[in-house]
Amino acid sequence: MRRVILLAAALLGAACQQGPVSAPTVSQDVSPLDRLRADGDALVARGDYANAVEKYRQAIDLDSRVVGPRLGLGAAYSFLDKRPEAIAQFRWVLARADASSPEHQEAYRWLSRVGALPAPVVTDASQKEPSRPTVDPAMVGRLVGKTEWPGVTPQRKLVSGALYLTGDESVTQDVRRQRAFRLGDAYEFRDLPGGRYRVVAVVDGTTIWDEKVNVETGKDTNLVLSQTTSPVPADRFAPAADKPAAEASARSR
Repeated sequence: MRRVILLAAALLGAACQQGPVSAPTVSQDVSPLDRLRADGDALVARGDYANAVEKYRQAIDLDSRVVGPRLGLGAAYSFLDKRPEAIAQFRWVLARADASSPEHQEAYRWLSRVGALPAPVVTDASQKEPSRPTVDPAMVGRLVGKTEWPGVTPQRKLVSGALYLTGDESVTQDVRRQRAFRLGDAYEFRDLPGGRYRVVAVVDGTTIWDEKVNVETGKDTNLVLSQTTSPVPADRFAPAADKPAAEASARSR
């Protein structure tokens, strides 16, 4: 648990341009695997990510089923800007770690932040689906809205990405939804328990929206995702003919 907290702190520290955190004290009475993992954690804390990769790999060679060194390896790769390798390790953790474990939660947060959560499994529509219990509309809500970007519609310029909805408080923390979207189109998330949520929109690895919303039961909650609330400039996705106007508008703000 302490090592996971260390890695999470290191990830946040790098994002905020802070100095490395202090390395944990390692007991002398530990297994070779635990010592390699602890050495890797210490190297990450010092910013020596290349050597940390080697320590985590050695730990995985001793036991390929352990989760901790995989999480550390993913973190080290992320600091080295080896995004595909980091994604592979964090997805491995996400698929095998217990959902309530700190390793699983940290892997999910990282993948969600970079828009690399695994795509949902698509089943054959011809297969008969098991019957589902009827949902009482009064007990759930629906989040609806539209994505808006100056000059961009699916007909004029196709820009697609992924929308991630995750619970943002204790009563909704187990809710995780994902769906594709197109700029200029409407979207919806159905059958949501009432409470606070976080909505993240990612296009080509770039987060273009990160909004919070409170969904009420028994009704539709509307959330318009507009370029005015996005950290990404308007000309990022504007059609070529509209880029000069978009750039002029951005300079005038």
